[in-house]
Amino acid sequence: MYGDIPTSYFTKRGMKIGKNFNRQSGTRMDPSHCWLITIGDDVTLANKVQILAHDDSPRIYTGYGRIGRVVIGNRVFVGANSTILMNIKIGDDVIIAAGSVVTSDIPDGCIAAGVPAKVIGKTKDYIEREKSQIGVAPTFDSSYSYDHAKVTEQQKEELRKTFENTPQVGYLELGYYED
Repeated sequence: MYGDIPTSYFTKRGMKIGKNFNRQSGTRMDPSHCWLITIGDDVTLANKVQILAHDDSPRIYTGYGRIGRVVIGNRVFVGANSTILMNIKIGDDVIIAAGSVVTSDIPDGCIAAGVPAKVIGKTKDYIEREKSQIGVAPTFDSSYSYDHAKVTEQQKEELRKTFENTPQVGYLELGYYED
């Protein structure tokens, strides 16, 4: 398996990326047609997301492959193991659920999930529900996860016990790794 190709590889070849781009490990962006991919500001691609700007499936029958643009708007989160196919536009303020395959455009302000991905709700409704639970459900500061080397055994045990006999989720304050 190949290692991650640095983001600079794609931008040097013409891919457009906005500010505050967060690309997690295992993410694959079409290296052969990356100049057809545009990513907006404040976008996160979770682990093992794949973006394709081409489709070679008709090549053995026609001698031609297909190519198309991929445009991802601003303030978009794409969940782990999702695939975005060619000729797709994802609007602003969109959440793509983990494991989704995006085969058609996703409008602004929507949550999409599934194979193929379908709109299942509005981003603003989801965010309001989540905000209402922070502090009600178990809530932890960033020292509980984001710098794994500094999470104490006591903190780990506290998290284990908190979720041991409950189906509920908790909330973890965003933190950042220190170099």
